[in-house]
Amino acid sequence: MAADGPIKATLMNRLMNTRLSAAQIFGLLSTVVMVILLAAPLWTEEPGVLPAAGVVLFAIAFWATGAIPPQITALLLFLLTVVFAIAPPNVAFSGFHASATWLVFGGFVISIAVHKSGLASRMVRTLMTHLPARYLLMAGGLAIAGVLLSFIMPSASGRAVMMAPLAVALATELGFGEKTRARHGLVLAAGWGTTIPAFGILPSNVVNMAFVGASESIFDVSFTYFGYTFLNFPVVGFLGVLIVILLITVLFGAKPEPKGKPAIQTGWSNAERRLMGIMLIALALWMTDSLHGISPAWIALAAALLCITPGIGMLQASAITTEVNYGAWLFVAGVIGMGAIANHSGVGSAMGELLLANIPLTRDGGIVTFYEIFAISAAVGVVTTFPAAPPIMTSFSDAIAQATGWPLESVLLVQVPSWMIYPFPHEAPPVAMAMAVGGVPMREAFRLTAVYFVIGILLVLPLQYLWGHMLGIYF
Repeated sequence: MAADGPIKATLMNRLMNTRLSAAQIFGLLSTVVMVILLAAPLWTEEPGVLPAAGVVLFAIAFWATGAIPPQITALLLFLLTVVFAIAPPNVAFSGFHASATWLVFGGFVISIAVHKSGLASRMVRTLMTHLPARYLLMAGGLAIAGVLLSFIMPSASGRAVMMAPLAVALATELGFGEKTRARHGLVLAAGWGTTIPAFGILPSNVVNMAFVGASESIFDVSFTYFGYTFLNFPVVGFLGVLIVILLITVLFGAKPEPKGKPAIQTGWSNAERRLMGIMLIALALWMTDSLHGISPAWIALAAALLCITPGIGMLQASAITTEVNYGAWLFVAGVIGMGAIANHSGVGSAMGELLLANIPLTRDGGIVTFYEIFAISAAVGVVTTFPAAPPIMTSFSDAIAQATGWPLESVLLVQVPSWMIYPFPHEAPPVAMAMAVGGVPMREAFRLTAVYFVIGILLVLPLQYLWGHMLGIYF
């Protein structure tokens, strides 16, 4: 019994010395808000979308802060959604039958094959022979390569999954080990470059086409390739990627320490030749998906299966169970599922209507009106993610046009920059896919998106407004 005193004193000292991080405190506050919103049926007769808003807020907060592992957040999101009947199981778990999730799975297997076959090392050493081993040039090369692919390869997810393994291999050759910021920065350069500038190129991803489809079906408003791209790509797209390259270098850059002098390997191994054949066929099918109609996800899955097929592939079948990062895969399923939950429950529409009713839209306000419309679209994108945001925002664009005095086509086009300047990494699923394949923690990506969001608001958006005003689109 005499020992109880020292034991109690030790426990008290540990409790007093335990300090919660800012992420944990924010996570706890978000959990309290979620509990209050989940209890809405107890204190209001018309809970509406409040319980759904609670679980969406919970997921966004924990993904943004990284207070708990992202896959645990995803599993909690699924559990809470089903237990509290916020959405039926087929909606809550829709991420598992979404093509994007299986594209990531295929990307994991292909990434493992690229590394084990030696093909990644060959490609990277070839690159390092022709470019100085400087972080700015390497990050810029990855991002610009992704932008160029956007003009010939219509699937943002396919581009992200293809570029992420190359970024990882490049980081390894430059001496950046796992869980280093320099490595994370190169993966983000690849993921961001293949995805975000492409929002300014009309047929380069699903979001653009969903936007065009919603505009045509609801208002019979069509957009041309040249008009859409000429408005959105030069400033928010191209200038944006240049700023992000510099930003990644500042936030994540480090001095490369290559393993040795790059040397071009002369002889190709059988594994390299087989994998190169598989990847070239996959790339050809990805680039021509508008002709054959096969989803990029199923092309990636087929390529992954070929990689483990005896006599054809270069991996053991056990790689699927021992080397695939299923935690990151669950995170991607959670991001897609959250968008479906928000869309099914009406959270996105409710937020848009709430903002529309409470933001005093300025009539004929020039750049002020431009920022107001951007803010509404950006808020909708936070809770729904970009694939679901365009139809929601488009549905009440007519009301915005009447309130502001802007033409409907102009109001529709203002939402495009909100897909390219955004605060949370989960909003763009292809970027999240690249992060998953490259092992980038959410908090590291949040450093980039949050800082660029501020730069975008202060610098890129005013330039975009001036460019659109000069073209006669923004008023």
